[in-house]
Amino acid sequence: MTGVISGGGQWAYVAAAYGLTALLTGAVLWTSWRAMKKAEKRSDALRRDRRELQDGR
Repeated sequence: MTGVISGGGQWAYVAAAYGLTALLTGAVLWTSWRAMKKAEKRSDALRRDRRELQDGR
């Protein structure tokens, strides 16, 4: 049958699909973590600036 993966090739395909899924999931998690750390830094800076303004009054 044309277009059907059969024999040992199907398991290579399944392993590659799982590997790609794991790799891309890791990339999304890493990117999200970096964005979160950047947002936390901005939040801390804003909080620090707000305190300085209140202390200066």
